[in-house]
Amino acid sequence: MKQTHIALLSMAVFFLCGCESEKISPHVVEMSVEFTWKGLKPCGWGNPEIRIGSVPGDTKSLKISMYDHAYSHDHGIVQMHYAGERIIARDRFKKIQGPCPVYKPGRYEITIKAMDADGTIIAIGSSVRSYPEE
Repeated sequence: MKQTHIALLSMAVFFLCGCESEKISPHVVEMSVEFTWKGLKPCGWGNPEIRIGSVPGDTKSLKISMYDHAYSHDHGIVQMHYAGERIIARDRFKKIQGPCPVYKPGRYEITIKAMDADGTIIAIGSSVRSYPEE
């Protein structure tokens, strides 16, 4: 069951982000991802605080993206060196556009991909929240 879930997660990443050029390990694992809007200014630039778990020990970098499913809008993607941190501070990256719904709540998904020294994706995780929260 777990292998099926990981395989489906890998396929979803491939199709959602057009990852034809990204290498995905056949042994990719699932990471936990949680985030909060607390303290984030709407329509500004900067990521929310993100908490991650189950990150493989051989992770060298993380790729972080945010997408609004309600408005079909890409809010940005960044890549960072990974040194074992479990919390990515709010506003660490100004290349991610914060939530900015126009007339209805947005449904935002943050996806994080962990990569090894060769740039192969070895773990994937995501979380979805509405903004404003209902």
